[in-house]
Amino acid sequence: MDSDISSCDPNRERLAGVLATVGHELRTPLTSIRGYVETLLGAELDPSTARRFLETVRRETLRLGRLIDGMLEFSLLDLGAPATVASCDAVEQISAVVEMLAPFAAARGVAIRARLPERARARVDGDACVQAVANLLQNAIKYGREGGSAEIECVRDGPCVTIAVQDDGAGIAPGERDAIFRFGFRSSGERDGRGIGLAVVRAIAQRAGGEVGVEPSAGGARFVLTFPAG
Repeated sequence: MDSDISSCDPNRERLAGVLATVGHELRTPLTSIRGYVETLLGAELDPSTARRFLETVRRETLRLGRLIDGMLEFSLLDLGAPATVASCDAVEQISAVVEMLAPFAAARGVAIRARLPERARARVDGDACVQAVANLLQNAIKYGREGGSAEIECVRDGPCVTIAVQDDGAGIAPGERDAIFRFGFRSSGERDGRGIGLAVVRAIAQRAGGEVGVEPSAGGARFVLTFPAG
């Protein structure tokens, strides 16, 4: 007699969650690569600009490979997984994210404004830092005003490196400011998506000993991500 896996089997549900997370996290580098390739094919660029775009494509292709390798080992949402001791220059990772998302921002007419120090060492893996920052900045571009702006800043704040991302959209309802970080939760103002990106950000932050949250803002949503400095 064949045995069926129940639809409420926790292993099946966990597998579905892992696959959804993998799909979500692979989409950002793939979108970046596609945007730069389409620009290279459709525009007359000077050699230095074309080379810079190709270097970005190469960097994102390599990161995509590392991302796949890492996801084959554990789910990003498994907070019980042991953290690896790693550090990176958060400013370098943020700059890479801004460049990576430039085609996406241009398509919506959104200006990315970055206020960054010269460097800020954080105790978090470089690829994980890129994933977390990319999810926040991509949301700011997506849910902010078309033709508006998204701001990102980084400061060394005592024992922490703090990264803040601000959009100019409708903002987050006060009652949803914690719930939006739960896997599968979609805010009342979200038009699409699967409620994965912010859950991944929190998982990455907590695994590194940091945190992420939403601060009150006069306009739009302001997300604040912290990692231990070092």
